[in-house]
Amino acid sequence: MIEAGNWLLAAGNWLLAAGYWRATDVERWTYFYLFLFISNWLMSTRRIINYTTIVPKISGQVATLWLARLEVHNALNELMIREISDFFALMEDNHEIRMIILRGQGKSFCSGADLQWMKSSFTISTDENIKECKSLTDLFDQIFKSKKVVIGAVHGNTFGGGNGLVAVCDIAYCIDETRFSLSETRIGMAAASITPFLLNKVKSSNLKELIFTARVFDGCEAELNGLVNRSFATMEELETHLQKTTTAILANGKNGIIESKQLINRLIIESMANEMKEIPALLARIRVSPEAQEGFSAFLEKRKPNW
Repeated sequence: MIEAGNWLLAAGNWLLAAGYWRATDVERWTYFYLFLFISNWLMSTRRIINYTTIVPKISGQVATLWLARLEVHNALNELMIREISDFFALMEDNHEIRMIILRGQGKSFCSGADLQWMKSSFTISTDENIKECKSLTDLFDQIFKSKKVVIGAVHGNTFGGGNGLVAVCDIAYCIDETRFSLSETRIGMAAASITPFLLNKVKSSNLKELIFTARVFDGCEAELNGLVNRSFATMEELETHLQKTTTAILANGKNGIIESKQLINRLIIESMANEMKEIPALLARIRVSPEAQEGFSAFLEKRKPNW
């Protein structure tokens, strides 16, 4: 696909250049602007498809971002975080796109942070560790503050940081059999980066119970707790409702929706701004702790942790 993008770009350049020298002055200016348009479009298309952990699709005013690390149930690692962030930045500059739908390929939406990646934090410097943790916190903040309407369509396993992706969506839907878990404490971690966003949706006493027990809960309970807007019996019902929601949103004023979202977000952000600054250092400190390292090892070795 990337090679096709390169070929199209080269072919477009050659065709425009060939006609340029035989044209009148007016036609040359037309060719020039057409060249810029085609080059920018092709470069944007090439950039969108040049990912390894995500698969973006664009249809009209709607972009769908598929998480695509199927072998690890779409677990987040450094590369995936960077690619998701890059895609959202690219879409933020695209004035034609009004909505981003976040989904997971394969059996799961997102199983949280890749524990192999998390375990490697023990081998890097403190500054590098904080930088990695900040990239995850920044990603959640970036999605939350996006001018686009972000909708999550959730299924399968949604553990740990995967719940953070759900929480930063403006709207989220799931199916009843989705398996959620705020599983960080099970491996000696704290639900650090995701907690401020979860508190926007889940009552604090319920959130504490879910974090402290790390138990699995289904889509119906996720709806009851406010983590998702609605849970559906089947994926077909979710898809139908998602299409209705998309159509309804696109029928409304673009600027009105943007201003409404930013107002709501400003009121929310004021209450969590200070805490957000402290989270990367907190997460970095916890994930290199002996307890967390034992938790990572126990999970990867499929045994009970020794604590």
